[in-house]
Amino acid sequence: MAHERFSIAQVTPYPWEQGHDVNRYVERVSAELRDRGHRVVIVAPSDSRKLIRDGRARVKRVVGGDQEALFDGDVLAVGQSLPFRRGRAVSLPIDVSRTLEDLLEHAELDFVHVHEPFAPSAASAALRHSRTLNVGTFHGTSERFLSTQVARRVVQLLFGRLDGRTATSAATRDLLERFFPGQYAVVPPGAELIDRQGNDGPVEILYSADEDRGALRLFVRALRSLPVEGDWTATIWLRDPAAVASPLQLPRRLRGRGRLAGPGDGTEAEHLARADVVVAASTGVAPSSQLVLRALGAGAVPVVANLPQYAELLDDGELGLLFDPRDAVALGAQLERLVTEPNLRGRFAARVAQAREGFSWSRTADEFEAIYVEAAARRHDPAGKPEVRRRLADREFVHVDLHMHTDHSSDCATPAATLLAAAKAAGLDAIAIT
Repeated sequence: MAHERFSIAQVTPYPWEQGHDVNRYVERVSAELRDRGHRVVIVAPSDSRKLIRDGRARVKRVVGGDQEALFDGDVLAVGQSLPFRRGRAVSLPIDVSRTLEDLLEHAELDFVHVHEPFAPSAASAALRHSRTLNVGTFHGTSERFLSTQVARRVVQLLFGRLDGRTATSAATRDLLERFFPGQYAVVPPGAELIDRQGNDGPVEILYSADEDRGALRLFVRALRSLPVEGDWTATIWLRDPAAVASPLQLPRRLRGRGRLAGPGDGTEAEHLARADVVVAASTGVAPSSQLVLRALGAGAVPVVANLPQYAELLDDGELGLLFDPRDAVALGAQLERLVTEPNLRGRFAARVAQAREGFSWSRTADEFEAIYVEAAARRHDPAGKPEVRRRLADREFVHVDLHMHTDHSSDCATPAATLLAAAKAAGLDAIAIT
């Protein structure tokens, strides 16, 4: 538990209304930190004009000296934004950048915590304009996206402003270390620990459509291979109520075994509490580690595609079954094992029950508090060191006219760094570079 209480801005690049894993991560971590006495505001783009108007009004109050306005609400909207768009150039709206610059120039913060700070985005702009300590958290595992960062060298320089770097999985960390070398602490997301509801009926298989569309099609194909004589039912939970009206296309022999459900039929948490088995079948395009964690937090047995970020959550198969990505036959075979072998299902359920306490959001907040405390300990006293100032007061300065140039052909040290090293080697006490 941290003894110092911090003022923190958590910045997400995704519109706040978007049901994205990054936003859920930010929301839950922020709530945990507030419960511990920290002051936290979430800074985000938004699709709501009202939220944007309210956010900009709060920024004006902060600029005018009212620091309490920063924490008047949980979320401060800074404008509309499209964070990432593959295939064509996108620029951050200038009003978003200016709003962030005004906010961060006047806000009294201990930390700016940016999530996925790739340009162009609100998170990247916040890192650029921040005047305090910065922590960055990286969530994605898309090598294709990272490899197409045409301004990678500029992004790497921007990441140099980070006082702490974290990744949500070991797979994310390993990928980032290849493209943007540095030290990344792995801080996985947490999960709500849901009390299980008794299920004495058929084995309930749940798929929550939180992944790419290809995963849903794969799951439906896998259901078609399950045995008719098996005692099972399947539910596909959709966030969009309009999509629930469409019938679930299953063979005639499986009619009545599967259904579509949405918010009107109960929350995702309520369905997870009843599920015996939860499937995460991402093809790798848009995996959702938080879906797997929510399943573990509910005590269900996960069956997941063998992606690095999924496999590490399941301890490489100790807490659930894996199948090759995009292989509907393999997924169907693993589901059949759990349906027809109650002892196997029971062993996995017992392991999940034993491990689920370690997946709480409280553990995630603990790790971030430790990172904040460590970074804060490195802060310099703004008053400086009077004894050093007195000692150097009578020393002569060496004045150097430095004409900066950019060398794209090598990774050599900057001219400033070279001169400082030379001055130190020459025994000079002080050097002024202009």
